[in-house]
Amino acid sequence: MKLINFFSFFFLLIIISCAPKVCPDGKELLGKVIQKPPEKVKLYGYIKGRFLRVPFLIEKKGNEETIKVPQPGLVLSSSLFCWNGMCFDLPVSPMSIIYGYFPGNYKIVNCGGEVLLRSQDGKEIILSEGKLKAFKYRGMKILYEKISSEGYYKILTIIFENMRIKIFVEGKL
Repeated sequence: MKLINFFSFFFLLIIISCAPKVCPDGKELLGKVIQKPPEKVKLYGYIKGRFLRVPFLIEKKGNEETIKVPQPGLVLSSSLFCWNGMCFDLPVSPMSIIYGYFPGNYKIVNCGGEVLLRSQDGKEIILSEGKLKAFKYRGMKILYEKISSEGYYKILTIIFENMRIKIFVEGKL
């Protein structure tokens, strides 16, 4: 009898280990990882390029965002980012990028070691170990490194073609 129970248990383990992995729903998964920026917040930090280090102040009040940078040649608005004559459209506002908030209807493409979610308009979110790792859109890639206890990311790296920019958010005012 013990031999039959052992083989039954062993057979059950084999079946479970060979069963396909079931991916959670995209909305459910993102709901645990990303959060909307607060309605009112003011953050400061600096943007670091190859040779430059530019301080910034960003403030959000409701739907309005104010961004202050003392550097000519750097344009940062709610929908555009320009650095050294190279410009690209932002998929969401700068505050949403800092908080890692990318709204949309995402479908899970891969749920192996890293989870890849893709929207119909081509936005991609990469999650690793239950945390936001990267966001990709139209040749731009944003890497997320460290999150604060308040929910914003302290270190972000933006990669676009041969340009690599680090954003360091130092705190709230």
